[in-house]
Amino acid sequence: MNRSEDLIFNDFMKIFVYDRTKKAEVEEDAYKINGLLFLYRTLPGKFLTSLILKRRMVSAAYGRMMKSKRSIKQIQTFIKHYSINLDEVLRPLSSFKSFNDFFIRELKPGARPVDATPAHLISPADARLLALDLNDQSQIPVKGYWYQLNDLLKDQSLTDAYQDGLCLIYRLAPSDYHRYAYIDNGSQEKVRRINGVLHSVNRIAIAAVSGIMAKNYRELTVLHTQNFGEVIHIEVGALFVGKVVQRFNGPYQFKRAEEKGWFEFGGSTVIQLFKKGTVLPDADIMQQSRKQTETLVKVGEKVGISAAISL
Repeated sequence: MNRSEDLIFNDFMKIFVYDRTKKAEVEEDAYKINGLLFLYRTLPGKFLTSLILKRRMVSAAYGRMMKSKRSIKQIQTFIKHYSINLDEVLRPLSSFKSFNDFFIRELKPGARPVDATPAHLISPADARLLALDLNDQSQIPVKGYWYQLNDLLKDQSLTDAYQDGLCLIYRLAPSDYHRYAYIDNGSQEKVRRINGVLHSVNRIAIAAVSGIMAKNYRELTVLHTQNFGEVIHIEVGALFVGKVVQRFNGPYQFKRAEEKGWFEFGGSTVIQLFKKGTVLPDADIMQQSRKQTETLVKVGEKVGISAAISL
């Protein structure tokens, strides 16, 4: 590896996100970062990723390993590395039967306060949020890669309806609570599955692989909400995660902050699209997003407001 590659590696190892409580940027601690650097920034790693790791059967096999009893020993290492707050976890630590069992842990009631004001848009997940006004750009940037909206949706009618709207990208890190929720009262259509290969949604991988978000396996749900109109909700699978678990795959009437589903082991992403003029993101989120800096948010936290109410 030459010096220029070293500089690139050092740059990618430092990921900064905006902390709303501290009103400052903080460095994100990525788990097993050196492994991602090998897979996505070296020739042997790229070859291995291309031929083997991105295949869903490999992801499924790794997922089975994370569900085995042998994986229990990784829980304590994971907790220590990320300083996981066990006080908010619903079940006692001794009750978890595998690493994946802990990874999809439920939280105690009240651990994530929900903003109950109907006109307030809430986050569907614990994540790093980037807000994009699609009226200002024809392509969507995700940490180094630009992709067309239709590449993501694979539906021209949806692309036409949302091409000048708002895109919210929620990137979940491995340490995050990996259950996601509905953002309002309403109803959903049948979940659509869009096949693809599985890549990591870490910044390193996204910047290294052309078309990564368009290639990832994803599930798309059209939500009909009371306060924000029709919303496109997409779950994106990641490397070693082939499993996106939906509580309801068909038509369903949902409530605000009700659990929609969860991601099994790995980092993953939720993308939401709103039609033009329906939602105004909070000022701090937009300010950071213009700098391509993600904002730390929690499920149920206010991230915007209905444009109709704000008038």
